[in-house]
Amino acid sequence: MRTDALKLHCPTVPFTPVRLSMAIFVALLSGVASADEPAKFDASFMQSFGGSSAGPNLDLDAIANSGTIGPGTYPVVIRLNQSFFDRRDMTFAKDEKSAEVRSCLSEAFLRELGVKVEAFQTPGQAFPDCIDLPRLIEGASVSFDGARLALDISVPQIALRRDAAGYVAPQEWDRGINAAMLNYQFSAANTQSNSRGSGTQYNLYANGGFNLGDWRFRSSSSFRQDEDGQQDWQHSNTYAQRDLTAIKGTLTLGESFTPGDVFDSIPFQGAQVASDMGMLPDSMQGYAPIIRGIAETQAKVEVRQNGYSLYTTYVAPGAFEIDDLNAASGSGDLEVIITEADGRERRFTQPYATLANMLREKTWRYSVTAGEYNAVDGGHRPAFAQASLAYGLPFDLTLYGGLLGAEFYRAGVVGVGKSLGSLGAVSLDLTQAQTDVPQGSTTSSAKAGKEKGQSYGVRYGKAFETGTSVRFAGYRYSTEGYRDFDEAVSLQEPNDWNNFSRRSKVEASVNQALDGYGSFYLNVSKQNYWGTSREDKQMQLGFNTQHKGVTYGVYASKTLTDNFGQNNQVVFTVSMPIGQTRSTGTYTVTRNNDGSLDQRAGLSGRDGNLNYNVNANRSNNGGNNGSALIGYRAQVAQLGAGVSVGSGYRQTSVSAAGSVLGHSDGLEFGHTLGETVALVEVKDTPKVGVLNAPGTLTNDKGYALVPYVTPYRKNRVALDTGELDNSVDIAEGVTNVVPRRGAVVKASFAATRTQKVLLNVRLQNGHLPPFGTTVTDAKGVSAGVVGQAGQVLLAMGEGKVYQMKWGETQAQTCRIDVDVRNAPLIDGYRVMDAVCREP
Repeated sequence: MRTDALKLHCPTVPFTPVRLSMAIFVALLSGVASADEPAKFDASFMQSFGGSSAGPNLDLDAIANSGTIGPGTYPVVIRLNQSFFDRRDMTFAKDEKSAEVRSCLSEAFLRELGVKVEAFQTPGQAFPDCIDLPRLIEGASVSFDGARLALDISVPQIALRRDAAGYVAPQEWDRGINAAMLNYQFSAANTQSNSRGSGTQYNLYANGGFNLGDWRFRSSSSFRQDEDGQQDWQHSNTYAQRDLTAIKGTLTLGESFTPGDVFDSIPFQGAQVASDMGMLPDSMQGYAPIIRGIAETQAKVEVRQNGYSLYTTYVAPGAFEIDDLNAASGSGDLEVIITEADGRERRFTQPYATLANMLREKTWRYSVTAGEYNAVDGGHRPAFAQASLAYGLPFDLTLYGGLLGAEFYRAGVVGVGKSLGSLGAVSLDLTQAQTDVPQGSTTSSAKAGKEKGQSYGVRYGKAFETGTSVRFAGYRYSTEGYRDFDEAVSLQEPNDWNNFSRRSKVEASVNQALDGYGSFYLNVSKQNYWGTSREDKQMQLGFNTQHKGVTYGVYASKTLTDNFGQNNQVVFTVSMPIGQTRSTGTYTVTRNNDGSLDQRAGLSGRDGNLNYNVNANRSNNGGNNGSALIGYRAQVAQLGAGVSVGSGYRQTSVSAAGSVLGHSDGLEFGHTLGETVALVEVKDTPKVGVLNAPGTLTNDKGYALVPYVTPYRKNRVALDTGELDNSVDIAEGVTNVVPRRGAVVKASFAATRTQKVLLNVRLQNGHLPPFGTTVTDAKGVSAGVVGQAGQVLLAMGEGKVYQMKWGETQAQTCRIDVDVRNAPLIDGYRVMDAVCREP
C-alpha cells in the first residue's frame, strides 16, 4: 500500500484533547490487562473524529486483537529456525484452557519439519491432533505475525533429524514440465594485420536439449572458424538421462564422461548407471578449478579438456580469472590457450584433482559404464567397461576401488580415505594395470607384448582455521610398464609418436586469506615421463592487498613444456576507485619472458546494465596499443563489443550469450541457463521483478526465467512486488520448488487486478463511522477497516457492494454502494465520498 497517497488525501481534522495518537492508543490498549485477563479498553470516553458525544463509540475490537487471528484456515508463510520452510494453508484453533487461538501443529507436520517426535512421545500415548510444541520440547517456540501471515517455529537443533536441514523426501521431487532449452555463446572477431592480412574468426557454443516426462535429452556442440576460413564442428556429448530414484542414481545413454573419483575421467559412448550424491542429505558439491592468467591485449581465452573445447571468452588486458567453469569430471588436465589480439599464443596445462570424496558411514557411491572410447579426433574407439564403488566405514574411513577393462587393457584400483580431524583428510590408493602392446609400435618406451605396472597415489586436503586452504595430490608410477587407459589407447595407434608413460606427477595448491590484509595463493604442478627427458612444470603465485581504498596485486607464473618452451611472467597491479562513480582506474607493469616490460593503464566501470573497459598499453617489443570493451546486460541476453588497435594490426569483436526456452505457451528468452531451471509464471502480468534473478522482469506474457536452482532441494522463488502497478495484487509472492536434476519447474503466481479506492465515508445521519469498523464485501470477506476521519482503503474487484459493522445489533450495520466511474484518479487511487445507508 502506498502510504504517501493516503497522507496526501487525508482531510485535516482539528486537534481536540480527547484525540490520541496511535502510539498512545496502542500503549493504553496493552497496559491495562491483568495477567489472567485479556486486554480490555473502555472507549466510552472517546468520540469519533468530527462527531459529537452522541455519536457511536469507537469499535476497538479489531485493533485491540490485531496481533491475533480468529479460528479458521489461512494461507501462511512458515519459517523454521529463521529459514523459509514452506507456504501452505494452516489451521488455527482456540485453546480451551487459555482461550488463545494457536496454530494446529499435527504429528505428521512436525515429522515433515524434521522434528524427532518419537523421542518426546510418552509410551502408550498418542499425540493430540494439535500439539503444544513449546510444552512438548523445551526451548521450542511458535509465534504468529497476523500482519504478515507468517508462522515462525523455533526448534532446538538437538530435536531435529540430522538430514532435516535442506533435505527433501523423494516423493516431493518434481520432474517439471515438458520443455526444450538452448544456451548459446557466440563471439566473432575481425583482424587486419600488416603481416597476416585480414581474416575473421567465429566461435559458437550451443548446449541444450529437451525434457519429456522422466527423461531429459541433452547435446553440446561447438563451431569454430579461424582467420584462414578453416571450419571445425565438434559434438562433445549427446545423451539421454533419467533419475533412478530407488537407487539414488541416474541412467545415462549416449555420449558422456565417466566419473573421475577413482579412475581419470574417460569420454565414452554407451550406457552408464551412476550415483547422484545430490539426492542424499548434505551432499558433496562438484569441483572445478579457478583458472587464472594474464592477458597482454584484448585476448581470447579457450579452455579444453580431453580435446574438447569447454569454454571460450574474450578478456580485457590484465589479470583474468575464470571461476564459472563447468569441468566435465572431477579430475584431469585442462589445457588453457591464450590468444592475444596480435596473434601471439600462449598455452599452459592446469592439472587438477579432488580428494576421493569422503563418505559418511553406511553411504554408497557407485558407477557402472559400458561403451566405446569416444575419441575427439575420430581415432581408435575401442570398447571398454568400467565399474567403481566407494563405501563409508566407521571411524571416518572410506574404502573405494574399481575395475577397468578392454580387449587390450586391464586395470584395478583399491584405495582408502581417512579423515584426520583437525589435521585434514588423506587418501591412499594402488592401481595395477596390464597393457597389450601391438606389433609395430614405434615408441622407445613400449615393446610388443604385455606391459605391467603399478601406480601409487596419495592425496591430502585441509582447510585451516587460519584461513589457509591446502590441496595436494601426488602420483608416482613405480614401473615403466604402467599405462593409464588414455595412454593404452594411444599405444594401439602404431604411428603415434607421443606414447610416453608418465613416471611421476605432483601438484599442490595453497590458498591463504590474510584477514584484512588481502589473500595469497600458490599453485605448483610437475610431471615427467619414462623414456624421455620431457618435463612439464608450472607455477602460479598471486598476492593481493588493499590499503586506504587502493588495491595492490602481484602475479607471477612460470611454465615449461617441451612442446611450447618456457614462459615466465611477473605482473604488478595497482587499482583504485575514481571519484564518486563506480569506475576503477588500473595501472599494470608486466615483466615478460625476455626481460622486456609492458605497461598498461586502464579504466573500467559499470553504470546500471552497462559495463565498460578502456586500456592503453606500452610495450618495449610490441609498440603501443589500446583497446576498448563494452558490455550490456539486456533482458534477454548479455551483449558485448570491443576493439583493439596496435602496431600493424586492428581487431574488432562482438559477442552474445543467452538462452531460449520453449514450453506449451511459447518461447521465452533470457540469460544463460544452468542445469536446472525455474520458469516463473505471473499470467499476463508484465514487468514483475524476480528476486532470485536480479534485473529480470516478467515479459508481456508474464514469464521469466530463474537460471540456477538447486536440484532435490527446496528453492525459494520470490517476486519483487515493490514496483507493481497499484491495480495489480499478488497475494502470495513467495513459493517453493523442488526440482529434479535438469528439470524445468514452473513457479506459478496468481495475480488479480483491482481498483484501489479511497473512500471518505459518513453514516446516513451525517456522523463518521466508528474508528476500527470492519468492512466486508458481498461474500462476507474482510475488505478493510475504517481509519481516521472515516477513511477506508478498498481493493475493488468485480463487487460494488460493501457492508460496515461495528456491533452486534441491526442498527450497528450499514451498506455502501460504490460506483467509481466518476471518481477522480489521483496517484493511482480513486478518491470519492460515500454514504453508508441502512441495509
